[in-house]
Parts: sequence; structure tokens; C-alpha cells
Amino acid sequence: MRLFVFLLALLAAAPALAQSVVQTENVRAELLADVSAVKPGEPFWVGLRQTIRPKWHTYWKNPGDSGLPTEINWKLPDGAKADPIVWPRPHLFDLSGVINYGFKDEATLLVRITPPADASGSFKLAAEANWLVCEDVCIPEDAKFELALPVTATGAPAPPATRAIFDKARQQVPMPSPWPARYGVAASGDPTLIVEAKGLKADTIRDVYFFPADWGPVAAMAKQTASIGAEGIRIPLKRGDAKAALPADLSGTLTLTEKTADGEVQQAFDITAKLDPGFVPTASLAAGGERLSLVEALLFALLGGLILNLMPCVFPVLAMKAAAFARLAGHEKSAMRRDGAAYTLGVLVSFAVMAAIVVGIRASVGDVSWGFQFQSPVFSLLIAYLFFVVGLNLSGVFEFSSRFAGIGQGLAARGGTAGSFFTGVLAVIVATPCTAPFMAAALGFALSQPAPQTVAVLLALGLGLALPYLVLSITPALQRLMPRPGPWMDRLRQFLAFPMYASAVWMIWVLTQQTGADGVIYALGGMILIAFAIWLLKLGSGASAATWVRRGLAAVAVLLAFAAALKLEDGPATAASASAGPAAGVNFNGWERFSRARMNEAVAAGKPVFVDFTAAWCITCLVNERVALETQAVRNGFEQAGVVKLKGDWTNRDPEITSLLKELGRAGVPLYLFWVPGAAQPKILPQVLTESLILSELAALPQSKR
Repeated sequence: MRLFVFLLALLAAAPALAQSVVQTENVRAELLADVSAVKPGEPFWVGLRQTIRPKWHTYWKNPGDSGLPTEINWKLPDGAKADPIVWPRPHLFDLSGVINYGFKDEATLLVRITPPADASGSFKLAAEANWLVCEDVCIPEDAKFELALPVTATGAPAPPATRAIFDKARQQVPMPSPWPARYGVAASGDPTLIVEAKGLKADTIRDVYFFPADWGPVAAMAKQTASIGAEGIRIPLKRGDAKAALPADLSGTLTLTEKTADGEVQQAFDITAKLDPGFVPTASLAAGGERLSLVEALLFALLGGLILNLMPCVFPVLAMKAAAFARLAGHEKSAMRRDGAAYTLGVLVSFAVMAAIVVGIRASVGDVSWGFQFQSPVFSLLIAYLFFVVGLNLSGVFEFSSRFAGIGQGLAARGGTAGSFFTGVLAVIVATPCTAPFMAAALGFALSQPAPQTVAVLLALGLGLALPYLVLSITPALQRLMPRPGPWMDRLRQFLAFPMYASAVWMIWVLTQQTGADGVIYALGGMILIAFAIWLLKLGSGASAATWVRRGLAAVAVLLAFAAALKLEDGPATAASASAGPAAGVNFNGWERFSRARMNEAVAAGKPVFVDFTAAWCITCLVNERVALETQAVRNGFEQAGVVKLKGDWTNRDPEITSLLKELGRAGVPLYLFWVPGAAQPKILPQVLTESLILSELAALPQSKR
């Protein structure tokens, strides 16, 4: 018995017998060949195929911040040669800030074997492999493998199932880069990789990432802020922990996702970048944006929503609701509480729907920005219709009966909880082109985070928007401060129609910036059709044949109005449509059109630079221009200080501006950057500007630059 136990222990301590398949606790490893018979002197391929336990991973040739790459030690017949491992494209693993590069689920490591020219009989190859496999803990594992393949004069391919495994493995191997690459080093010691992939369109490329081939020169980074411009792909990197000087060649794997006519395609390229001694550093933007925690983002969103109540785009709707609330004076407190709760629910439901749309778009087409819908001329025209119909209703031109209470503003104009709910919906719709202080940083955080954080921040923004009215509805002391109902309420309602008409005119003007003068014809023609439909519906009611004819004609008129909107395709609303000249989009009088290359050039030349990112549909942007940026005093100050003034027009889609906003952690416009000569990053100015603020920034410039 003791002898039996001793033999078992001896067997357990002995190395595992060599075989082609080994099953460890966390990895199933198999050594395969793409031939079933070897031809003397002709190379063939073998692969170490690893099937990895779910949620665990092994490591790439550069494991990142921690880990060890898989190693294979070969024992081959005399005269045979094994090349280095050909690695598939890696994945990034962010483990609480520790960045690793490796593989999950399945990976096949390919190796080319060259047999000797005089090989005969049986070609035996043996391998000892070891790897590190990790989840919350890391476990080193190893295995021994052996393959014996017959040698024939012609050789023979492997069976189809095995060849399919190799075909799949080769698809995961990065291709040689079709583009030249170089890299430069900034004064800080941080390298910047430039892949001269000229002609790439920024709106078709996403998820760009550079995996350095070797540990040390470049730090592992969870987030890289790649930009795509005229020079190709530019990726600012961070210097790694290696003490040695940066190498003459920086090698690695560039991965990206490209949108094609056949769908999205993931691609990987092997890059070797030469050190460029004449490199001129680009303007560094990444450190200029706020990096918030979730708690900070929620607080900023709440404050931004509160301030949003004071913005000109939302105020008419809130004033309309306040007048409706005044009608409840003297009613039961429960009625006021229901009214406030219904309004708040309308706001929150709208923001929840918006969050779902954002998450859905982000999952299907990539990044999304705040106010992106206003870059569509179709949406601009539909909002103009909405403002026009709301104005007609407030003017008393028509009142929807309960049968039509489900239509747009008719719901908001109704009394009771339904009217309050849809007033909240209307408030959110008109608020989307506005950006209040604190909002930009919060939205930038929300739109770059996973779905739960995105939803939480947008709901906090909605709560901030609804909070003043909610507090008013549940606080009797505040309710006593409300004016008593009277004839003034009808006059106020009629007066509030005019801001709605003005908003409709403003949206038509925005439409002209996107589509040209033809947009006015579509908009005014559609409004005439809508007004005609309302007139037909007011002529009579009942079930007579004439009434049904009028209703049919009204429906046709409304459908024609919407057909006019759909006629305005989204295609023209691109940066290309704004290239007709300075008159397109926003006002460029005295400003240069923004480009990243021009900004970098001016910053590198040591000039003060002011960058204004704006849009025709952004009310806050237009107000800032009138009261701060275009006053005579500020113009004179810019001229005396020699400031290079750049304006980025985001009225229409512009991938370069969108990429830069993302890099700065911002979700939309307005955004103002001010570069002081010699500064490493720009100063981000508040979203609400004043003349005195701009003049004080100019006064703080070094005297030699003024």
C-alpha cells in the first residue's frame, strides 16, 4: 500500500507527458499544424490555440502595466528552425486603473517552422509553453506538447476543419501598415504618433488605439485621444517608465473600427514609426478638459439644469407654465402637488427617452454629442413647425378639443396633469439647443460613460430643470407669493405667443444656414399648409360628409407640410455645405475659419489664440457674440493683443470639431478656448461670457505679447 502511494506521489510530481492537447484549470491548449505531411525544406505553420476560461485572460507580447506574455520553447530536429511568435491583435483590459494588453475567450499564436531540406521519415517537434492567466488573481500555467508529422516528397495540407482554424487565426493577425508613420517628442518628453493615413474621413473611423510593441517607451493608457485630420491620424501618448532614451523606431499595433458600405469593420495594422527630429508639437488639449467623477457630474448636471431655467430658449415655456400654475391659486394643495409632480414627470420621462436614444445611437454608430439633432435640417424644420403651432395656440387662434389632446402643444395647453406632463416634455424639447454653465462638463462626462452613468446624469439634469417648479408646487409659503388669477393671465398667454413666433423665425434662419434659401420656401410653405389645416378643422364639427371632407383635406395639408420637411435631406448638413464662404453658417466677420492645423500653427508660433466653437442654433452662443465677443471694446482688445481669432462653426456636422469636443470632455457648444503664449494647454472660458471677462483675460497677457 505504501509503495502504491509512493508511486502516485512520484507520478504527480513528474512533468506532464507530452501531447498535442493539454487541459489546465483555466486554459485548454492545443498544438496544431496546417499540414498533415511535411515537405522537405518547405516552411509550414503551427499554432498554439488557447481556449481561455470565461472572464479570464492571457497576455500579449507587451502585457502592459502587469503580466507576462506567453512563451514557447521549441525542441526541433537538427537543421529545423522556428520563427518568433506571430501575435494576433490584442484587447485592452482596464482592471481598476491597471492597464493590460492580452486575449480573452480564444487566441491562436502562430509560428512558422522550416524543416531541413534533407528531412525524411517522421518530423517530430516538441514544445514547452508557459503562460500567465488572470482574472482577480493570476495563475502561472505550463504544458508540454508534441507533434509527429510524416515527411513526404510533396507534403499534404491539414484537414479542412484544421485549415479553418488557421484561416480564422490569420484574420486576427495585424496587416502591414499601408501608411508611413513617424513620431515626435514634446518638451515634456511625451511622444506623439502620426500615421500618415491621408484621405481617411473622421466620421467613418472610431475606436483608434495604438498598442506599443515593447514595454517601457510608451505608457499603457486606458484612453487615447486620437484625432484624424489632413495629416492623417495623430495620437498623443505618454512617456513610459523606461529610463533609456526613446528608440529610433517605435513599433506597435494600430487598431481601429471603420464604417463601410457593408457595415463596421475592425482592422489592425503593424506600425513602425521613425523618430522625427523636426517634429513640431501640436497644441495639447487633453489636459484642458475637466475629468469628473460620477458624483461631481451628477452635481454639475443638477446645477446646470437649475440654471437652464434662466436661459432664453426655455423661459417662454416656463412662463407659460407659471401662468397656468397661477390659475390653480386657491385650489386644493393636492391639486398643486399633482400639477408639479406631473410637470416633473414629463421632464424626467423626456430626459430618459433622450438618454435611451443617445445610448442607442452610440451603440450603433459611435459617438454622439449634445444638440446633434439640430444639425439635421429636417429636425430644424419640424421644431420650427412646433414653435409656430404653439404660438398659434397661445394667440387663441385655435383650441384643441379632448379628441385631439394627444397632438403636440394641445396637450401642453390643456389643464390638469396631462397638460402639466406635456408642458414638461415641451420644455425639454426647446431646451436642447441651450447649454448652461456646469452643463458642458457634466454632459461631456455622461456621453462618454456606460449606459447607467449616462442615464443617471441626464436624469439629474432633468431634475434640475424641473426642481424650481416642483418646489413651488409643494411649498405653500411660496405659493402665497404668486399673483392672484385675473384677466392678466390671458394677456400674458397671448404675449407669450410672440417669443414662440420669434423662435420659429430663428429656426427658419438656422435652416437657411444648413440648406440655403430653399429652406425658407419649404418652411413658409409648410406653415401655410398647417395654418390651412387648422382653419379647416375650425369650420365645423360633427359627423356630416362636409366635416369628413374638411378633415381629409386638413390631413392632406399636414402630410404635405411634413413631406416638405422630409424633402430636406440630411445630406447637405455637413461641413462641406458650410464651405461656400464666410457667409454660410455663423458670422465670420473678422474671424478665421477653425482648423486644427491653423490652431497648432498659431500656438507653435507663440501667438495668443482665441477659439470660438459655436452654432447658428445655439442661442447661448449668439447671445455671447452680441454682448461679449463682438463689442467694439473687445474687438479693439483682440487687435491690440495680436490675438489669432478662430471660429469653429458646428451648425452642420463637422467631424474635426466633434473629435476635438470629445478630446476636451465636452458634449457640445458653446466652447471657448484661450491660449496664452507659452501655455501647455488652453484655458477653457465660462459658457456665459461678458465683455469685462474677455478684457480681463487680454489684460493678463504678457506685455510683450500685447
